[in-house]
Amino acid sequence: MAMHIGGRKPPNPDPGNYVWVETKEGAYWRLKRGSLKKTKINAGYSEGIERMKVSAPAASRIMQKLRPFTKALFHGRLNARISGLLRKSLREKGQLDISYLNGLDFQPDHPMSNLLKEVPVIKQMIREIVVNIPLTTHTVFRMNSIVTNYYFELILLYGDAARENGLRTESADSDVYVIGADYPNDCRLGLVLPEQPWIALLKVSCIEDDTLAFHGRLYGMKVIAAGK
Repeated sequence: MAMHIGGRKPPNPDPGNYVWVETKEGAYWRLKRGSLKKTKINAGYSEGIERMKVSAPAASRIMQKLRPFTKALFHGRLNARISGLLRKSLREKGQLDISYLNGLDFQPDHPMSNLLKEVPVIKQMIREIVVNIPLTTHTVFRMNSIVTNYYFELILLYGDAARENGLRTESADSDVYVIGADYPNDCRLGLVLPEQPWIALLKVSCIEDDTLAFHGRLYGMKVIAAGK
C-alpha cells in the first residue's frame, strides 16, 4: 500500500481487513495480520502427490531391474511414463498393478512396429507364455545397408514393485537370424509364468557385421502381455 504523508486520510480499502498505521515516514492502511486465510491444497492434488510417493520409487525399481535389457535404447523419460501408468493403477484400483504397463513401447520415437514387421503370436497358458514370430524375408525391416542379423529376447519381470528387492527377471534368447532370409519355422520363445504379478516384454536387436547396433532405432522393446 502506498505511503500517505499529511493531508486527508485515504478511504479504507477493506474495513474488515485493514488497519491505519502511522510511522515516522508516513501513514498507510495495512492488512491486518492473519486476516487472509491460507490457501487450501486441492484434495485431488494432495492425493496425486501421495500416489506419486508410491509410483515413482516403484518405477525406479522396474527400470533398475530391466537395465541389462535397455542399455542400447533411447527411451527418453521412460521412468516418468512407467510412474504415470502405475499412478493410474493406484487411482483406479487403489493398489499398484504392473499389468497397467501392458502395451508400453519403450521407445516412443522408435516404436517396435517400425522395426518388427511380422506380428508375433502370443499364447498364454496357465503357467507358460509362448511367443511365435514368423521368420520371413521382411520380418525385420533393414534400417541401413550394414545390418546383417537380428535376434529376439523374451523377458519376464515379476514380483512386487512396491517393495525394495521385490522384483525378479527371467529371459530367453532366440537364435541369430540373417536379415532378409526366409526360414521354414517360426522363432519360438517360451517362459514359465510365476504365481506373482508379471509382465512379458519382447525385444528385437539388430547386428551390424559382428557388432550390436549402436542406434536406438535398430532395437525394439515392448510389453506384450501381463497377468498374475
